[in-house]
Amino acid sequence: MSKYFRAENYYAKTSYKPTKRVSWEQSNLDVGNINALRLSWYRRTQDNGASDEYGYNNIEISERWENKRLSLNVEDDDIFRAINVHYDNDRIMPPNYNFFSKILFIAMAFGKVGFYVFTATFFFVLLVLISSWLFGGKSSEYLMSAVKSSFLFSFSIVFFSLLLWKGGRLLENKFPDIVYAMRNKPLWQLNRKNGLFIIYDPKKAWEERLSAPFYEFDAYLESSPDTQGSPTYSLMLYHPETGVRQKLDAQFPPTNMPGELVAAWQFIQRYMDVSQPLPDVPALEIHRHKDPTTAAVDKRKGRNPRYWRDMTEAEVEKIQEEKYRKNIRLR
Repeated sequence: MSKYFRAENYYAKTSYKPTKRVSWEQSNLDVGNINALRLSWYRRTQDNGASDEYGYNNIEISERWENKRLSLNVEDDDIFRAINVHYDNDRIMPPNYNFFSKILFIAMAFGKVGFYVFTATFFFVLLVLISSWLFGGKSSEYLMSAVKSSFLFSFSIVFFSLLLWKGGRLLENKFPDIVYAMRNKPLWQLNRKNGLFIIYDPKKAWEERLSAPFYEFDAYLESSPDTQGSPTYSLMLYHPETGVRQKLDAQFPPTNMPGELVAAWQFIQRYMDVSQPLPDVPALEIHRHKDPTTAAVDKRKGRNPRYWRDMTEAEVEKIQEEKYRKNIRLR
């Protein structure tokens, strides 16, 4: 390993290690809270992440972004300026999707949920109708009429939901540049190399609203009711000294499963901790060899550099499902 690739030469002095958070807490005992659920800092960071981080399609997306970066021959800040996203061993700057992309993602989500919900509802109603015919004395004419009405009602909604869901997926595969249309205005940046969390002004591209060491922030789960009145949670970083707060929805979407965002907070801490290797997730695999701490640990453990890429989609999805079931129990 070249001396220039050693950790002490690669990371800035401001890079994050858990001991820095401990020292900061000892010097800032009277830090106030906000009206939200505060999450824990870990003395030893956990190799975990929200289940979305373990998606099989993240492999292809990461490779596409990296190939685009290589073709444009860009580094550092120029990466986001060139391809409107930055997700590698150096920093995380999530895409800032335009209005059309956001609407399409919402429509696809509603379509997927609607398809499963109304399909299940139709079969439940069908079961009730058959039971009422068998045991409730209802006539065959009543049964056929009710089944026909239920089918026509459900079919129209299921078909429309399927059109939103699969139609969106078709557009995603055929026209990714349109579907993933992103603005050249960064939202925020987690920088592993220098240990800073940067929040950008939403109205002025590239103007920093706040740049501070990662360990000065606290993580919170902020809840708000969805259309059904159930709580939906967002992960937020709050800087107590300035009162500035930033939701991380662009990378870690809101969810009604708070454990998923606890896992996302574990992922963030692990990502920023230069005393530990990068989180072992599919999208970061092609970048692991570029990070000194990660490369050294992988070499010592004999990790297969194609661990994720050599798996089938079914194998990755099984791990993703196991992560989800584990995460939803986190508090």
